[in-house]
Amino acid sequence: MHASAEATLLPTRRPIATLVVRLCACSALLFSGCATERNSRTARTAPSKAAQTRLQSPDATNSARDPAVARTSTATQGPSQAKPTAAAEATQAEKPETRQEDLNVPVPSPPLIPPPPGEYPIDLSTALRLAEAENPTIAAARARIIEALALQTGARALLLPSINPGTNYHLHTGNLQRSAGKILNLTDQSLYFGGGAGAIVAGTVAIPMVNIIGTLTEAWFEPLAAHQRVIGSSFTALATANEILLDVAILHLELLANQTTLDAQRLTERQSHDLAVIVNDFAVACERRTADANRAQADWKLRRAAVQRAEESVAVTAARLANRLNLDPTIRLRPAGRPLVPINLIALDTSTHDLIAYALQNRPDLAARSADVARAEVHYHEELARPWIPTVWLGYSAGVFGGGSNVVPPTLAHFGGRSDFDVSLFWTIMNLGAGNISLQNRRYAILGEAEAQRVRVINLVRQEITSARAEALAARDQIEIARSELASAENGLREDTERSRNNLGRPIEVLNSLSLVGGARVNVIAALLRYDQAQFRLFVALGSPPPLLEPPQENLPPPPLTTPLHSPLPVAGHPFKLGFE
Repeated sequence: MHASAEATLLPTRRPIATLVVRLCACSALLFSGCATERNSRTARTAPSKAAQTRLQSPDATNSARDPAVARTSTATQGPSQAKPTAAAEATQAEKPETRQEDLNVPVPSPPLIPPPPGEYPIDLSTALRLAEAENPTIAAARARIIEALALQTGARALLLPSINPGTNYHLHTGNLQRSAGKILNLTDQSLYFGGGAGAIVAGTVAIPMVNIIGTLTEAWFEPLAAHQRVIGSSFTALATANEILLDVAILHLELLANQTTLDAQRLTERQSHDLAVIVNDFAVACERRTADANRAQADWKLRRAAVQRAEESVAVTAARLANRLNLDPTIRLRPAGRPLVPINLIALDTSTHDLIAYALQNRPDLAARSADVARAEVHYHEELARPWIPTVWLGYSAGVFGGGSNVVPPTLAHFGGRSDFDVSLFWTIMNLGAGNISLQNRRYAILGEAEAQRVRVINLVRQEITSARAEALAARDQIEIARSELASAENGLREDTERSRNNLGRPIEVLNSLSLVGGARVNVIAALLRYDQAQFRLFVALGSPPPLLEPPQENLPPPPLTTPLHSPLPVAGHPFKLGFE
């Protein structure tokens, strides 16, 4: 029975054993071939010390030690020198082909964007002052305050009389019909001069010298509504200034961060280029693979593209900031002042509830919406009272009047003094009351809309406070993480570079460490930018304009303004003094 079992299993064991034997034979041949090829390459590319001593001159020895010098000396050989032997040509044919010409470019790379005709250094405080004085949006908001004041003056003067000095001359020739029906051929004329005009025969002066006409409803309610309009326009101007100045601060911080990123990218590009040159030299000396040299050059070119993108960001941000400051965008704005560091404006340990409570009491846009609600309420009550309050018409005239006719000659004589005084009061029920109801419903709808806008701003305040505080807290932790990441990446790059110089590590390890260092530098800058911008957003969300962190720079050239503006009215209580007060 055992013999039959072995006979049954034998056909299956033989193919397995044969396969194992063949795999072992192939492995032995492969390793022996690789060893033979390695020895042959070593024999071709590394001559003995005695041969090097006999064949190489001192210059040639120095060239062998320094691959860059070797390439320079080879390139400067003249045509009179002896032609290389066949063995030398075979050796040169076996050397790796590297892109040495790609590395012969200036580093850091020249600017991709053409240089501007000029630059203007600007720090954050200078940018805020310029925006306060020259931004057209802020100027337009302040001009609306003057408009509101003018409307308030007109509302308060509704019951003040109008003065109408004047004269009139009357001539009639032809038939007239008396009240009894008799036709009379009459020629008469009259002349009036003094206060008013339109004095004819026995009627009152049509255009009184002193005239008051107006609805007492509007005379009572319109000044109240106009006052709320002035309050709303003033707070709207403050809110507009805060918004624009916050945008200026954000753009200036972004410009500073982009410039810092550009400097960091240029540093990384320079380090990547140095690494690419070193790896290329090792590849030419057949001590590194051609793939390592190509990989290093590709990484350097990627760093070069990152520098160009950073240059683009700097130029675009400078143009956006110039637009906010009403400056010539062809003059490049260059960030000046303090470097990009954490700016602590608000203590982040303050609770969100306390911050929101403070903002609800100090936000100018919320105060403006409250003024709109008060104005809409005044207009609603005005329409409720309109049918019950009369319209007044008052006229007084005084002047000289005279005349005559063919019945009572002479035709123009009998001049003497004349005065007229008239008062009228009347009530108006519009369209049998339907017109008044329509106006009341319209004003009530406007009141509801104003209240809804006020609630929307309250929700916006809460959202801005909460999000800005959360963003600042997260960015503060990200700064520490990014700095720790940068320190670790720099230590790793230092160690990998040292190992690679001692021929103990691979170039790809150095490339990886350099990539981590470049990314960590950008991460630190981005975290600082997010933190500073969140601090400014939180500060402005509480109701104040961005603070002036630095005194104004001295001996600055005049700013390159496009169209200088002169703000028509300063907003009371604003911290910036512009010289208009």
